[in-house]
Amino acid sequence: MKPRLIIEQKITAFVNKYMVYSASVDGAKSGLLALAQQKRIALKEKVTFYSDESKSSVSFSFRAEKVLDVHGRYFVEGQSGEQVGVFRKVFGQSLAVSTWRIMDAAGNDVLEVKESNVALAIARRYGGWIPIVGDLIEILTLFLKYHFVFVDIRTGEVVGKYEKTTLFRDHYTLSCTDEVWTTNGWRTLAAMGVALDALQSR
Repeated sequence: MKPRLIIEQKITAFVNKYMVYSASVDGAKSGLLALAQQKRIALKEKVTFYSDESKSSVSFSFRAEKVLDVHGRYFVEGQSGEQVGVFRKVFGQSLAVSTWRIMDAAGNDVLEVKESNVALAIARRYGGWIPIVGDLIEILTLFLKYHFVFVDIRTGEVVGKYEKTTLFRDHYTLSCTDEVWTTNGWRTLAAMGVALDALQSR
């Protein structure tokens, strides 16, 4: 696996912004690929990716298929509105561990994207409900980095990783195999990476 993308969140008053950079072989930031922007309050989720910081040109976007549908799909669309990728949240599994699926053009699930540490995932979700020590657990989980793995559904092999690289800021590095990178395209992978933060209120 090679580092492919670096995604950094920037919080502003009314929108969440994500800077998407290409990554060098050693995992360092290279050129800016896109700037993503998500409105804080939106009934129908849509995140737009611009070509640069001036936001003069839309590069691509992703949007929810339906409003408030926990089983809904998200379409990644190019500059002209053409579909370039699809992903969906797996609601049942996500009650314990955040789980998503990336789909191919035929609508088949090809990659599963899920949190790599089950114990940490459950502690972050439900630790605060525990009497007396709940608040302490919530604070402690803030100091633990959470990561995602990309699993090839056909083989069960881990073919990618989405790792948080900082403690307090939402900065991530996405690494994957050549096959995943070529087959899915950087726009779908960038959209999935931003969604892992933006659609889960991280």
